[in-house]
Amino acid sequence: MSRMHTRKRGKSKSRRLHTSEEGKVSQLTNDEIIKTIVDLKKSGLTNSVIGVRLRDQYGVPGTRTELGTKLNTILKENNLSDTVPEDLMNLIKRYKNVKAHTEVNRKDQSNIRGQGLIMAKILRLVKYYKREGYLPEEWNLNRVL
Repeated sequence: MSRMHTRKRGKSKSRRLHTSEEGKVSQLTNDEIIKTIVDLKKSGLTNSVIGVRLRDQYGVPGTRTELGTKLNTILKENNLSDTVPEDLMNLIKRYKNVKAHTEVNRKDQSNIRGQGLIMAKILRLVKYYKREGYLPEEWNLNRVL
């Protein structure tokens, strides 16, 4: 069935702060923000959780608006970047969970279809990350699965 009643709803959602130039919104200095990012990454948090913590606890709306660089760039400069991007790792974990479920429940056709859709999304992301240089060309998905 198609989506119904979509035109009657509003456009209320959170929006990022848009500034024409680098503007300081938070009370922290640039060095304090970078030190906080490095400390949070060393404690084992993912990039998305670091971004949420910076926003909620430290009052930093985004590293791009505050520092002019992305969070991942800051982590690369400090040799703390992940070898596999976070969204790809989350999809791989999800695929493993669905695969374990389908091995136990062999007649669950919707999850078998879901497993194929997740794998297709993983393969598209791997192809993109190899093309853009985030993953090396010799990176193999079978080593992770």
